[in-house]
Amino acid sequence: MKVHTFCRRRSAFTLIELLTVIAIIGILAAIIIPTVGSVRESAKASVCLSNLRQVGLAAIVYANDNKNLLPDAGTGDDPAWARTLSSYMTIPAAQRASIFTCPGALIPVEETTNPYSPSNPTGDIVLSYGMHAGLMPRGSKALSLSKVVRPAKIILCADMCQDPNNKGWSPNSIEQPSIIASQSGGRGSSIDPAAYISTATDDDTASNRWMRYRHKGKVNVAMCDGHAVAFAKGQIQNRNVIYTAE
Repeated sequence: MKVHTFCRRRSAFTLIELLTVIAIIGILAAIIIPTVGSVRESAKASVCLSNLRQVGLAAIVYANDNKNLLPDAGTGDDPAWARTLSSYMTIPAAQRASIFTCPGALIPVEETTNPYSPSNPTGDIVLSYGMHAGLMPRGSKALSLSKVVRPAKIILCADMCQDPNNKGWSPNSIEQPSIIASQSGGRGSSIDPAAYISTATDDDTASNRWMRYRHKGKVNVAMCDGHAVAFAKGQIQNRNVIYTAE
């Protein structure tokens, strides 16, 4: 007697099953995509902090070799201080120019017609970082680190607002709020070291010489003892920029 075996074919997905799968994929995408974006931004912030640590350490090494003096800033927007410090960095020469630009900068920073390279050490180094204008004033001699009362608490260099009209470069000095460059509260006034500095400008719309809080509301800075740290907006005090304040 011949036995016939029948195999039941599985039916296709029902509409409800298909909609359920689509809904699950949508939920997973909603969870994963923001997480990936957040991880990417955190990575950029970490690289930026590492860059500034390199800048801070190079400044310390330079000062140790030059009677405790910081490098001169140069004049105008010429990044003389960056060129000087690049030769004091402990990384391959080909990578030194990129150290002075934050990977999270929103405006692509364009090279000039005379870019820095190991074979062209006097070329231009593109910047999104700037130095403390009170310590390294443009057009004047830089100060000695010995004048800084609390080097671990004083900002030396920081991420800055970009200038869209200048190839995305940042001006090479932090001069705003004005107390940074002037180191004074104005004629006849006193300064409260615990007061918080202004954060009135935090965008990339002009050559404004302010620090930029581009990493989730935080600005990365290098301090005068060489370490780097992130400050949240509204967290920087006068005692972090007035280098003679206790």
